[in-house]
Amino acid sequence: MTEQEIVAGHGDIAQASGTLGLNIYAEVEFRDVLQTCFSSSDLGEGPGAVAWLAGDFTGSGQTEIAQLWDNGGNLGLNVYRMAGDTVQTVINSSDLGQGSGAVAWLTLDFTGSGHTQIAQLWDNGGNLGLNVYGMAGGTVRTLFNSSDLGQGSGALAWLTGDFSASGVNEIAQLWDNDGKLGLNVYRYRDGAVYTALTSSDLGQGTGAVAWLTGDFLGRGLTQIAQLWDNDGTLGAVIYGGVNGSVETLFGSSDLGQGSGAVAWLTGTFTSSGIDEIVQLWDNNGTLSYLHYGYSNGSLTTLWFGGDLGQGPGALAWLTGNFTGSGYAAIAQLWAS
Repeated sequence: MTEQEIVAGHGDIAQASGTLGLNIYAEVEFRDVLQTCFSSSDLGEGPGAVAWLAGDFTGSGQTEIAQLWDNGGNLGLNVYRMAGDTVQTVINSSDLGQGSGAVAWLTLDFTGSGHTQIAQLWDNGGNLGLNVYGMAGGTVRTLFNSSDLGQGSGALAWLTGDFSASGVNEIAQLWDNDGKLGLNVYRYRDGAVYTALTSSDLGQGTGAVAWLTGDFLGRGLTQIAQLWDNDGTLGAVIYGGVNGSVETLFGSSDLGQGSGAVAWLTGTFTSSGIDEIVQLWDNNGTLSYLHYGYSNGSLTTLWFGGDLGQGPGALAWLTGNFTGSGYAAIAQLWAS
């Protein structure tokens, strides 16, 4: 990415070259296909970011896009929301009061506020630190801060969801235990964060092309999907909470498709009521997709799209109810 220049008095980003573009893809009703429902080559901000996130940060009832950016070591934030056939900047801050470094950025309702919050996990000399940001009094503030959660900061992946039927969002830390897959789950309660679940061996290996979360099996809890490459074919393992522990609920060494992708996404794209997986891939310069869902005890290919009519390049891929339809849509952020 090009070097960021901060525009004095505005708190937004002006890139030395490039503006921020956005495409949004959503299901065509009753046709089981995705199409472009919104496209803009300039959202009025630059494309530089330390992270891109999606959630209902302001309580609008729609999914919004958060652009976290580095302002000379301070953490800045822009939040975008669809309004009719346009996208508006609804939050703009050049300094959230914390630094911009992180080992991971996550979204969740950590404190039970009813709004999406932003979790910044950071390395404190090998210890795991955490900042949580959310709306308070009409602005975004630091709601929780800890320099040491009592665990190390290394991880294969960081994920969020209600993994243990606690009724609140938790943070999952997947880690490599000498080739075995380990897991720590963190939960917020009464102003503090504690380790709610830990395992040094989930019974599977650590290799993956992607780690995803969702209620893929329709059980009412968040599950973890480990997508992996089996000599060019796509394998999958799904883990979920069972009687206070996390176990393997589904496994397949071949879903009938290849393992290559430009992005892996999850959401309820259809009226199925459960979370599904979308595999976006580069089809000789055009953007294609495969759509998987759980049915009759297995993950199966639901849709295949040969060409979405756009290119596969992106700064970030996000999913959410951006259009207010009630179904998940896909946002492709790009620099023009």
